[in-house]
Amino acid sequence: IFTSCPTICPRLTEKMSGLTKRTADAGDIRYVSFTVDPENDTSEALAAFGAKYGADPARWSFLTGEPTHVEDVVLKGFKQVLSRDSGGMIFHSERFVLVDKRGAVRGFYVAEPASLEALEKRARVLLAEP
Repeated sequence: IFTSCPTICPRLTEKMSGLTKRTADAGDIRYVSFTVDPENDTSEALAAFGAKYGADPARWSFLTGEPTHVEDVVLKGFKQVLSRDSGGMIFHSERFVLVDKRGAVRGFYVAEPASLEALEKRARVLLAEP
């Protein structure tokens, strides 16, 4: 996400907020949103953005970092799209990435009801793994 995004980021964040509410009984599930605009999204801006969507800081983190590190995490770690056009417009994936307790990517999910239901179900299964 990025806090100044006028289109998909608010929608994705609303969907994530819904997931956090539906999994309130599974307190060990953690949620993380990464800014893809670390040059502009300060920790304070991200905290305000999270608060706007009712994020519980104990379960849902909004992270930033050095731009090259963020890019590496998105492109190489999560294997998601991230680019900027010549005007500085940011283009990024609209998928959620499920990561297990060991940090391994276990699935990719789009922000549609059936996919989000599958994500929630799979996260609950992974939670039971040692």
